[in-house]
Amino acid sequence: MIRVTDDTTDSDSTARESPTRDSPNTDGTPTRRAYLGTLGTLAATGVSAGCIDVTTGTDGDDVTEFTAGTFAHEGGHCMDCVDPSPGWAISEELEERSGGDVVMNLHGEDQVCDSTTCGGKAQQGILEAGYASIANGNNFWPENNIWLLPYTFPNRASLSYTLFDERIWENYWVPFAQQYGIFPFYAWSPSLRNLLLSEEATEIADGRVRTPDDLEEIRLRRSNSRPPKVALEEWGATAPELSWGDTVQGMDTGVVHGLETWSGVGIAGGMDEVVDQVTLVDFMAGQGVMWVSTDWLQSLSDDHRQLIADVTRELSEAVIQQTDEIVDERVGHADPPPEDTGYGEQDITVNDLDDDELEQWRDPVDPAENPEMYEEELERVEAMDLPVDDFYDYIWEIARESSVPDSAADVTLDAWWGEYLAQL
Repeated sequence: MIRVTDDTTDSDSTARESPTRDSPNTDGTPTRRAYLGTLGTLAATGVSAGCIDVTTGTDGDDVTEFTAGTFAHEGGHCMDCVDPSPGWAISEELEERSGGDVVMNLHGEDQVCDSTTCGGKAQQGILEAGYASIANGNNFWPENNIWLLPYTFPNRASLSYTLFDERIWENYWVPFAQQYGIFPFYAWSPSLRNLLLSEEATEIADGRVRTPDDLEEIRLRRSNSRPPKVALEEWGATAPELSWGDTVQGMDTGVVHGLETWSGVGIAGGMDEVVDQVTLVDFMAGQGVMWVSTDWLQSLSDDHRQLIADVTRELSEAVIQQTDEIVDERVGHADPPPEDTGYGEQDITVNDLDDDELEQWRDPVDPAENPEMYEEELERVEAMDLPVDDFYDYIWEIARESSVPDSAADVTLDAWWGEYLAQL
């Protein structure tokens, strides 16, 4: 709910800027202090960070046991939750279908790594699989910033459709894996990033934030990726880096006045408690991904590898197909939001923009009209020497094909990592 007072001043506090663009940080991923629920203690699992028991072929049986690390917690990221991950469902399904011969030990809540380290640990072979959103993954794989250029994806369905299209597997993910030894393993529900704003931001803007002009003097926490910094600053905001946990406190104290992230992860991490309004600019990909070592995949028996491929594909597709229901019925992307949604329960104002308002956000940062703003990202992908030229134009066109479904409920994953391991 918007709350405006007559006499307000901006806080004198300032957020600390990270000294380098590659300094580890999160992009909307909750830490332990932000969680609404807790998991069991690490001691109960017998696993500690840096000391992971991963066993294959226990007692001579054909057993595949592997470890995956994530920031997520099952209480906020189950299949029926506000920001669903298929991870726990995949773990259960693998064990059930294999009769206990395939065991995925999924350790959440930063037990073995966090969002800025899990992907790197998978690449290094410390873990078999590790989570990183595409934005956080740029700590290890900066080429993936190409997926974050503003307004690349016109809707959520186009994001999943494009990322996992067979042409993208062949022309991007295979060369990517040849360079880094990592594939996307399974996907979270796709989302587009919006602006979550505090009560103080409302006071500074003197009401609703519906145009870029309303961001003057507002400080918005961003991920450590360059594209959101470019967009937020072009719109007139200040865009410091700040950890997720510090952002919650910072919005309370005025260090920052909000952040860019996707809505579901904000609610799952308790961010809704300090949010006063949300502006649906839908400007950038919000995609959680579990990444997996391709060397490890290639080491598996054919039947176990096929089972893992089948289950990760099926449950990734299932969570993608929930996307519209998640946004409409769990999060509450409507003005006003339904009472039984996350935003409705917290009385958060939702700014659902019309086409003219959206154009004011899109035009200044649109890569199609302003390619010079993203020269660094374009050049980095060009240096990969991909099989196709002008790769950004290539994904832009795929995302707008007539065959892109209107709804994520109709997205199917017709190509998957198991079909491309032989090309590495």
